Amino acid sequence: MALEKFESKLERLFEGSFTRAFRHALQPIEIGQRIVREVDLSRRVAPSGLLAPNHLKVWLSPKDAQRFEGFQKALVAELVETIRGHALTEGYNFVGPVAVEIFIDDDLGAGEVAVKSSFVGGESEPRIIDSLGSVYPIGKEPLIIGRANDCDVIVADKNVSRRHAEVWRTSEGVAIKDLGSTNGTIVNGHRITAVSLSPRDEVLVGPLRFRIELA
Repeated sequence: MALEKFESKLERLFEGSFTRAFRHALQPIEIGQRIVREVDLSRRVAPSGLLAPNHLKVWLSPKDAQRFEGFQKALVAELVETIRGHALTEGYNFVGPVAVEIFIDDDLGAGEVAVKSSFVGGESEPRIIDSLGSVYPIGKEPLIIGRANDCDVIVADKNVSRRHAEVWRTSEGVAIKDLGSTNGTIVNGHRITAVSLSPRDEVLVGPLRFRIELA
């Protein structure tokens, strides 16, 4: 699923020009597949669950790298999203933020890809993602979800209170609490007052669903 979204997103970003550039050459989806395979092969078992490598270095041939000129920034961003999406699906955790770097290797032939993964510790970058695909990083200050225009996450629906819920970082991850809303904040089908969240939890605020990513 993560790879399908990756390919679809790049096609929408570049439309015809992207398709023409890679019609008979190394396809971006092939890079995505190679990276996902490396993530799966390099995962480790830890007390907290499965850990996936969070730094991926990719080497391309000079010819393929030239084709990606002008697309590389968008490609890297989508590869990072693909890794995070795959990790969420498989239940993997990271020791730090996800990063992808692309290099050129003169010894590689056209169509060849080399990938090396590593585990690099760092400060987590948790975020919430709503069912419409919008992403909201959770920084040092709490995120306020509500109908009011000054909220960090605005849900324009009459069933949502002006200041409905608050999401913040904890020493162990992310937590959410209801701010006395009229219709309540729902986590996994249950109305809550305050609770810690995991990536598998589903949060419902009015008509909008949210999930948590811890990276």
